[in-house]
Amino acid sequence: MRLTLFAILLAVPFLAAASVPEPDGFRMGDYNAPVPVALTGAQVVDAQALSAAMANGTIVIDVMPASRRPATLPADRPWMPPPRMDVPGSVWWPEVGRGAISTALDAWFRARLATATGGQTDKAIAFYCKADCWMSWNAAKRAIGYGYKKVLWFPGGAEAWAAAGFTLHAGTPETVPTD
Repeated sequence: MRLTLFAILLAVPFLAAASVPEPDGFRMGDYNAPVPVALTGAQVVDAQALSAAMANGTIVIDVMPASRRPATLPADRPWMPPPRMDVPGSVWWPEVGRGAISTALDAWFRARLATATGGQTDKAIAFYCKADCWMSWNAAKRAIGYGYKKVLWFPGGAEAWAAAGFTLHAGTPETVPTD
């Protein structure tokens, strides 16, 4: 396998992550920072392992926050959010990876997980965002706390997926509660 400069540069943050301790609780801010190499209760996967898991029916969830219309943009001006390129076959549930989420968003996340898994807490679910993003770590930790037993965490995110030679596609975020 030939390593490209992009793939080598993508791996550098993972080398630095070895020194990041796994916190007891959720990461509450500074989400774009090196992440730990582990998440207690979850299986950490790379792009190849995620692809294999998807072939076996794993539900894959992108938790990247959706772009928001700039507050300074006049209401009469059109706004086209930049596309989020994500793993084909995944669902995009923005905001569920924040450290603190509202009661309404928590209930929505629980309900969406229950629907996606058919209520089976032993159904495999995988979470990702982008490289060095704590939101996928938080979302996976939250699912473990809900009682899900087969949680996969893909810390490399969409960038690692593409670097491994897999294609990405423009995702569409689901609408989540804002209150």
